[in-house]
Amino acid sequence: MTDPTAGMPLDQPLPPPASPPAVPAVDGGPAPHESTETAAAEHKRGRRTLALVSAAGAAALLLVFVGVIAATRGDETQSGPTDTKTPFVAAKERCGSASAGGAELGDQGKTLTLHGAGKESSGLSYSMLECYWSALDMSDAVKAEVGATRALDGRQTGDWGDIHASWSYHPDSGLQMVLTLSD
Repeated sequence: MTDPTAGMPLDQPLPPPASPPAVPAVDGGPAPHESTETAAAEHKRGRRTLALVSAAGAAALLLVFVGVIAATRGDETQSGPTDTKTPFVAAKERCGSASAGGAELGDQGKTLTLHGAGKESSGLSYSMLECYWSALDMSDAVKAEVGATRALDGRQTGDWGDIHASWSYHPDSGLQMVLTLSD
C-alpha cells in the first residue's frame, strides 16, 4: 500500500486535473462545466429577452394610460355644459354677462343662476336680466310677479314651459334668481 502523505516522485508526470462533477443548470443558466463562450451567449440572450419583455410591458402600460386619458376626455366633452345646448347655455351665449358672477351655469347647463345688481352689490343690470328672460321666453305672468316682488315677500316661485324659477329681491342686494329645467 502506498502512503498518501508521501510526495510524488519528481520524475512522474502530473495527473490530469479532475473535471468538476456534472451539476445541472439552475434557472436556465449554463451548467458550471460549459464553456465560458456558451455561458456568455446565454447571458446575452437572457439580457435581450429581459429587454424585450420590459419594452413590451412599457408599451402596454403606455397604451392603457393613453386609453384612460382618451376615455376621460371623451366623457368630459360629452357632458360638459358648453356641449349640452340647453336653453340656459343658449341664453348665456346670447346675453353674456358684463359682471363677474352675474350669470352662472350649473348642473351641466340645466341650472342658471342670475344675480341682479342692487344698491350695495354688483350684478346684472335690469336690461341684462330682461335679455335672459326674453331668450328663455319667460311668460308675462312670471315677469309681472318678479317685478312686483318686495323684500318682505321672501322667496317666490314661478313656472313656464319646462323651466322652474325661484327668486328673492332686496333693494340692497338686488334680484337673486335660480332657474332649473324640469326633467
